[in-house]
Amino acid sequence: MGRPLKIGLYSPYFGSALGGGEKYLGVAAEAVRDGFPEHAVDIVSPRPADRALYEKTLNLDLSGIGLVATNPRPGAIRRAAARARILRPLRNRAVARQAHGFTARYDLFLAMAYVIQVSSAARASAVLCQFPYPLESEAERRALEQFQLVICQSEYVRGWTRKRWGREAAVVNPPIDLPAAAPDLATKRPIILSVGRFVAGGHNKRHDLLARAFVELCAAGLSEWELHLAGTVHHDRASRDYLDRIRALARGRPIRIHENLPHAELDRLYEAASLYWHAAGYGVDEEAHPEALEHFGMATAEAMARGAVPVVIARGGQLEVVRDGVDGRTWTDLEGLQRITRELAADPGARQRLAQAATASSARWSRSAFKRNLLAALAPLLEQLEAAG
Repeated sequence: MGRPLKIGLYSPYFGSALGGGEKYLGVAAEAVRDGFPEHAVDIVSPRPADRALYEKTLNLDLSGIGLVATNPRPGAIRRAAARARILRPLRNRAVARQAHGFTARYDLFLAMAYVIQVSSAARASAVLCQFPYPLESEAERRALEQFQLVICQSEYVRGWTRKRWGREAAVVNPPIDLPAAAPDLATKRPIILSVGRFVAGGHNKRHDLLARAFVELCAAGLSEWELHLAGTVHHDRASRDYLDRIRALARGRPIRIHENLPHAELDRLYEAASLYWHAAGYGVDEEAHPEALEHFGMATAEAMARGAVPVVIARGGQLEVVRDGVDGRTWTDLEGLQRITRELAADPGARQRLAQAATASSARWSRSAFKRNLLAALAPLLEQLEAAG
């Protein structure tokens, strides 16, 4: 055994966002820490990350993992650039340059890629590709060549990685937290749940669309059901305005909004919900904006594990998670979403059959399966580094 290695996992959003990508990175860090206990592991991010907040909200165990900030004290100009949409490209380039300066201290560097370009000066490097950004210069193409391995979270992302980057990739589906016991379907309530960050633009989860669809269902006669919308809140002005519009739609109606719930409270919502809605990517031109479709669907998978029947848009990575008529239902337009919801609301037997199948399907994405698959993908790089000393 050679000297202990230094392994860094990087995301430009860790420290400032609490979503599926951050959970993917956190559980990846757990996997590397547990799989290679002789080596030192850091999570690297532009802003300092609140360890307790990430552990509580995303159900992570970050003990023994260093949290390193590339810019621990951002000044007023940098904070303004992060908030101002027009300055975001400039800010993104600055964030990427800052991260590159930290990479040389690591033997293995795993960089999460989504919008902001990645580069590495580590001895060995891998991309954890949430979604491949377009390559707009030869310099960006050369930067990608520094990475020996690309890991994607779904076949949908893998296809776009091949198309945009000309690279083959391994697929390691994201991890979800399976309940300790099978869900008690007898305790389910007439609740429709949707989970996703309240963020305007970009990877928008379309809570507004779902709220309007539910209002129309209620007007058409659906009674005794509630819609619950849960997610972490982005604090830029556009996202606050977006959340205010959803609050206005919910006012006086059986729609409940849950902001920044701890993991345990979100779990209780999943356990109570009978149906799970998801609409990310609705109305999007996939060829122009493929990143706006769901890349995989971690929240959908977590709902399935707790016996909530998924009723989700038939686009993007959702088609790898839900098999229509087998372990959930898929739709292509709002009329389909509303029709399927009315049918399932009126048919407890169909809900139970699909809920049981959804629960069984969810075992494919267990945290242990994710860790096993990720370590298998990384093993050749670690073996090369250990052999070289």
